[in-house]
Amino acid sequence: MSRSIVLSLCTAVAVALAPAARAADEPKDILAKAIKAHGGEDALTKNKAAITKNKGKINLPGAGEIEFTQETAYMIPDKFKDSMELKIGDKSINVLTIVLGGKITIEVDGKAMEVPAEAKAALKEAGHMLEVARLVPLKDKKYELSIIGDDKVEGKKVVGIRVTAKSQKDISVYFDKETGLMAKLEFRGSEPGTGKEITEERIITEYSKSKNGVPQPKKVIVKHDGKQFLEAEVVEVTYHEKLDDNVFKK
Repeated sequence: MSRSIVLSLCTAVAVALAPAARAADEPKDILAKAIKAHGGEDALTKNKAAITKNKGKINLPGAGEIEFTQETAYMIPDKFKDSMELKIGDKSINVLTIVLGGKITIEVDGKAMEVPAEAKAALKEAGHMLEVARLVPLKDKKYELSIIGDDKVEGKKVVGIRVTAKSQKDISVYFDKETGLMAKLEFRGSEPGTGKEITEERIITEYSKSKNGVPQPKKVIVKHDGKQFLEAEVVEVTYHEKLDDNVFKK
């Protein structure tokens, strides 16, 4: 029996035996605590764009664990640019990905590549994930929130809620029970290169404080079907209300 089914059964039993549901068990209360922990509604809604610089290690089929550096810019809802340099031995490979509305461009070492269907699907999922990660949009009625229950993420006690929206895959969001900060996003996605459907976990293991005192992710782990795929450190991040269109050009 899967862990998610066990958790669902345990939650059902707990609700059935309890004389009344506790307010803290309501998804809206968990969400409210998380929004406050992440700086409040104004801070989360004001800036719809960001530029980040990251570094880390990634596991690629046939290449093993390799180092990368990355600069990413996005502006919700439909602008995204990612420049990644992969170090394989003494060789560097540069991958550029640009998304402008429905148009997707991928270049490897300056050469345009055909965009596979699984890449298009993954980028669409990433847009949905960014929206969910901003938390405040989850107050909209187009999102249905339900309790997953208590769990642990990298040894920390967490509580999870499931986010459901029409024409989108469900995303499970787990929050640190003590701080209210987001600990993990989990969803079914496509594996890069193969297109095989997998369970992807994006785990935030460490936060730092931005200049305005708002917590921001510092270290992140990505797992595919329970196996580590990527480990990254956020070197620098700046948030913006909007970004100039030139940022998303080559």
